Amino acid sequence: MDKRRVLPVIGGYNFRDIGGYTSTDGRKIKWGKLFRTANMAYLSQADLLYLRERNVDTIVDFRTPIEVEKEPDRVPKNVVDLNIPATDLDRTDSTADYAQLSREYKEKNSGYLKMINNYEHLVADEFSNVAYHKFFDLLLREKQTLAFHCKAGKDRTGVASMLFMEALGISENQIKHDYLITDRLSTKIVDGKVDYMKKKGASAEEIANIRSLWTVNIDYLQRAIDTVKSLSGDPITYLHDYIHLEDKDIDALRDKYLFEEKK
Repeated sequence: MDKRRVLPVIGGYNFRDIGGYTSTDGRKIKWGKLFRTANMAYLSQADLLYLRERNVDTIVDFRTPIEVEKEPDRVPKNVVDLNIPATDLDRTDSTADYAQLSREYKEKNSGYLKMINNYEHLVADEFSNVAYHKFFDLLLREKQTLAFHCKAGKDRTGVASMLFMEALGISENQIKHDYLITDRLSTKIVDGKVDYMKKKGASAEEIANIRSLWTVNIDYLQRAIDTVKSLSGDPITYLHDYIHLEDKDIDALRDKYLFEEKK
């Protein structure tokens, strides 16, 4: 993995630059323009200084208002922090406590099936479409560097990243590669939660289900990709039909976020 990919943030995790991926026209995504991350509620003073140094001036928070109220972002002074919920409710149960999760996820594969369903909703629901349209509008107007996140930086954030990369002409294989990086960067967090569940007496089935909620699975992203294709045939037509981007918007995004690497 390129050393520029993972950012040295102490009070957060799954914090990374999505630069460097190659478009179909041979250009690459610029480094230092777009960061994806998990929860930003516990950033340290050093983290805030680092974000200022990296010229982050806009943050997009895809969480629901209830999630934001429980764990509000901690951001540098003068940074614009926008809450644009990608779903009308917390479909990943990120705010649920152990007892609630234990009650709801006893059936085999219920966590996996819940996530598959969530990714379809993120692509097909009008509520999500409107949120991602606002995200693209901000990308087009962004002057310096934008960071975007949800709770774990994998589902709502993962679909936003997928749509952005599709607009720029990044291959499906590269999109999937970036998506799966979350597993490497979230191991400590997930293992800690699983250990806590075990101490509480959770069954193996409950642990397997809830692990499905907390981790990424290529099947989840594939469902989003397949839904895009079933709705519109191809990613660019989907971006026209559901995110309401015009050809000029896509051209502007590519000119703004892609560069030709000198050989």
